[in-house]
Amino acid sequence: MKRWRGLALGTLTAFLLSAPAADAAEATTAAVRTATVDDSSARDAERAAKAAERAERQAARAAAKAERQRAIAEAKAARAEAKAAPNASPAKAIEPSVPAVGESAAPAAVEPTAATAASPVLTEKEAARLERQQMLAERKAERAAVKANRKAALAEARAEKRAEAAAERAEKKAARAEEKATNKRDRKSRYKTLFVDNGFTYYLDVQNTRWVPRPYNSSEYMIDAWVRLVENTTGEPVAEDGKIRPAKYFLEHYYISPQRREIMFISELEVTGRPENAIKERPYDNANWEQLVPGSIEDDLFEAVVARMKNAPGERSGILSGTSGMSLRDMVEEYARISL
Repeated sequence: MKRWRGLALGTLTAFLLSAPAADAAEATTAAVRTATVDDSSARDAERAAKAAERAERQAARAAAKAERQRAIAEAKAARAEAKAAPNASPAKAIEPSVPAVGESAAPAAVEPTAATAASPVLTEKEAARLERQQMLAERKAERAAVKANRKAALAEARAEKRAEAAAERAEKKAARAEEKATNKRDRKSRYKTLFVDNGFTYYLDVQNTRWVPRPYNSSEYMIDAWVRLVENTTGEPVAEDGKIRPAKYFLEHYYISPQRREIMFISELEVTGRPENAIKERPYDNANWEQLVPGSIEDDLFEAVVARMKNAPGERSGILSGTSGMSLRDMVEEYARISL
């Protein structure tokens, strides 16, 4: 019992002795904490001061930049005002108002300055707007001119095309009318129109043109043709047997061999009024046959006369062409190669 009592008394004594040391340690800890807080506050204050200095410097730079921009804008406005001065109407002079008694003169001095500064800006905007409107008007006028030129060109092309088509139709109509009139005139006339060349119209005398046997070759026929040449600018026509004939013309006599494509000139005479029957013609001679030259007058005469004349006597046409004067036996032996 005494032993336990001694232990309790010792523990209580040690506790009582240790209480002042704990208080001292706590005080020391509080002092350290206070110093730490003070240091943090000082650092925060220093950082805040630096931030304030930076903000002040930035504000100064921004103010300087704004001042430079304002100066540049004023210079631009002045240049624009000077440029637009000849076209713009003169601005009204700004009369400074006289301040009343007891009123401050500072606001009155500020207001004209603001109006004067705003006036060039408005003038610059108006000049820019006018310039844009002028550019748009010029572009619109250019587009309208191009469009008008294109329409005019198309209209001119269409008109030219219509005129050409109308002229072509009129020409074809005139040609058909002339052909119709020629056919109507030739229907009852002895002179049939062949063609027109070098100011002369060539007619075939169908009444005196005929097939005749070729001399020295009775199995072959040739055309004995009379052709009349009438100049298109002759004098007044005279009446003959109730029909109209020219007062002056030429008569040409030809032999034509369609089988050999040859032509022979016999004679030519100039007729005024009525022809005389006493004419001189050169006699028939095989040496006088002429080969046709393509494009010559004789070539045109040959084609026109042969087209007008029918087949020669005894001449077959169609699939039997080329068998004239041949019997059935001759044709079988010639083409079938069968001897009968």
